[in-house]
Amino acid sequence: MRITVTTPTGHIGHELADRLLSQGVDLTVLARHPEKASDLATRGARVVRGDQTNVGSVESALEGAEAFFWLTPVDVAATNVREHYNRFADVASQAISRHPDVRVVHLSSVGAELPDRTGPIKGLHDVEAKLNAATSNVTHLRANYFMENVLSSLPTIVARGSIFSTVPGNVTQPQVATRDIAAVAAELLLNGDRGQHVLDVFGPEDISFDRVAQTLGEVLGVPVKHVQVSREQLRSGMLAAGLSPDFSDQLLELNEAMAQGLLHGVAESGRQGKTTFAEFARQVVVRAYRHYTAKAG
Repeated sequence: MRITVTTPTGHIGHELADRLLSQGVDLTVLARHPEKASDLATRGARVVRGDQTNVGSVESALEGAEAFFWLTPVDVAATNVREHYNRFADVASQAISRHPDVRVVHLSSVGAELPDRTGPIKGLHDVEAKLNAATSNVTHLRANYFMENVLSSLPTIVARGSIFSTVPGNVTQPQVATRDIAAVAAELLLNGDRGQHVLDVFGPEDISFDRVAQTLGEVLGVPVKHVQVSREQLRSGMLAAGLSPDFSDQLLELNEAMAQGLLHGVAESGRQGKTTFAEFARQVVVRAYRHYTAKAG
């Protein structure tokens, strides 16, 4: 089976490519920097050099494909986050419309059914609409909050034993590991149905942000706490870390959506991942923490 995958060097894209190659798929990946996908090429993947904002590149990668995985990459420096998503959506929809028989699996997000109040997810709302208009064969995977998001807090975990957020610590989300998202994507690319579908992807437990911090403390062997801060404090920290003003504002709106309980799945059906947060912490966070402290020390 011939399948094309975008973002093959990211958390989800690489895990997905690895799974597909392990199952004997004739795989093509679209990469801006092919050298970063050399491990996939060594295993037999066809690597197309190109950019997801270039229709010609996407069409070259789609040549001969039976199924296609589309993920819009995040750009924390984007001056207008919603326009960023729409620019990628326009390219994807144009290329896909010329390949009507290809089944598309699109990584979206919980909350993408809402047109506003969801921060960067508003962009994915637009992407879903444009892909639906471009093809009759697309499945939108509405993934829940990534467990991997906690890795962005490693600097403050190491320096201050804290995870800072505007979201209250008692708010819960069925957080999901990206490897579990990749597993669902692989299943759908290989055996998915034709037609237009929406599928929620969530983790095995509805875990609070306080419990996330407690679990990290237990696993890392250091005190870790979730600290609720003001919008102004968090925005200042994000700007200092290099996020654009609009991206920072969109993340603040996303946090407000979580606090208000807006980000819970409403799709026609769903898939539950297997990885608990404690397992993720032991298998992923510990390694990342040790690497970070080694570099910092």
